[in-house]
Amino acid sequence: MNLSRLLFFGIIALLFSCNSKNDSNAQQIETVAKLDSLSKDKITLDLLKLSTETEKDLESFEDFQNLKTLLYSLRDANPYYIDKYTDSLELLIQTFEENLSEDLNVNTINSRITVLQTESGLLSLLSSHKNPKAEKLLEANTRLAKAYNSLVIQLNELSLAIPESIEKELLRELEDEDNK
Repeated sequence: MNLSRLLFFGIIALLFSCNSKNDSNAQQIETVAKLDSLSKDKITLDLLKLSTETEKDLESFEDFQNLKTLLYSLRDANPYYIDKYTDSLELLIQTFEENLSEDLNVNTINSRITVLQTESGLLSLLSSHKNPKAEKLLEANTRLAKAYNSLVIQLNELSLAIPESIEKELLRELEDEDNK
């Protein structure tokens, strides 16, 4: 009888020890940090400014102005707000692309918009995770800022190239008149 009691208590002790291990495993589940809306983290890359000529040319292009405003906001945003504005960003880029004027609808600008869309899509993908990591969002936001800077460079170059091409065309017209 003592042996059966000992065996019984041994089985009970084994069951309780298994239960306590399960409880401790449940407590060891890693808690994932939520994005902090009060975080001071932000990217350090500055956004390039449009030249005064380009700024004048794009002044009435509301879709670009909205995109620019959002990108400046994202540049100063912490990961929490980057996560919140991702959907708006994709919509603004798409609207900007759809409403390009003829003089802006060139390969160099279209390729920069494609890069901007790609970086925005990657940012959106990171944002769609259940618990996005702040560092990853900041890295993606830096790449997005670089893509925007590339677009600004192309817009500035295009704005500077337009008067040059007009001048060349006027010279050709003058030469054609002289040859007549």
